Amino acid sequence: MYRQFFVDVLSSFLTSAKYTRHEFEEYVLPIIQAESELATSTPGTHALEVAHAIAFRSGLGSSLFAGPHAPVTHEDIKAYAQSVFTKSNIAVLGTGISQEALSKLVEKSLGSIASGSSSSASAASYFGGETRVEAHGGPQTIFIGYGASGAPSAELAALAAHLSPAASVKWSKGISSFVDSIPEGTTVQSVYLPYSDASLVGFLIQGETSADVTKAGQAAVQALKNAANLKEEDLKKAVAKAKFAAATAADNRDGLVSTLGVKVSEFAT
Repeated sequence: MYRQFFVDVLSSFLTSAKYTRHEFEEYVLPIIQAESELATSTPGTHALEVAHAIAFRSGLGSSLFAGPHAPVTHEDIKAYAQSVFTKSNIAVLGTGISQEALSKLVEKSLGSIASGSSSSASAASYFGGETRVEAHGGPQTIFIGYGASGAPSAELAALAAHLSPAASVKWSKGISSFVDSIPEGTTVQSVYLPYSDASLVGFLIQGETSADVTKAGQAAVQALKNAANLKEEDLKKAVAKAKFAAATAADNRDGLVSTLGVKVSEFAT
């Protein structure tokens, strides 16, 4: 019974949403503005946003955060929802429930939803480039990386795992080849962001001074170049670390959706 209740509640957001003007102006817009301002004032988040824009330009290059003065009305949102929330564009992913039981629940809640046509998007293309953005407050921040078009590859996942200076065990030091070259107080985070048709790989580096960040960046770039001649033992460690990271990600909701979402069959009656 409780399963039907939760499926009905979730389905109601697709079948019964009102998109009222007062709700949009009094509740949604203030949240949009707050999220946008927070993202812009957080150096790490802002750096990744800019990196996506440079790497992919459109599509994946579009910001996750809507500007507070974007010319979008509640009527625009309503029209968009009516064209997108159709049977051919909906996929349902469930855990802890059999496919047969989930299919019956979904059929009952979403069986009457409009058919419509499938939405489509152009495949992502990688362009690359560089830029500098003036920021006030927060640590000195740079992102160094590159993108790749096409489906995510195991090779990129293993490369990101090999280059990551993060320690596998709490209170220990990472085993990456350039850990000792990172200045005290400077952090280097290995970034691996796989999408359905592209990936972004690199380092997010933050520190108190530009000199420290530059030194850490140079060490990270050298480690990336050295990865072309990886020893067999180090390669096995990188593969094992990448597998562990993938398994750990699937333990939470966001990771599970990222892993299985692109493989879920479209909902159809």
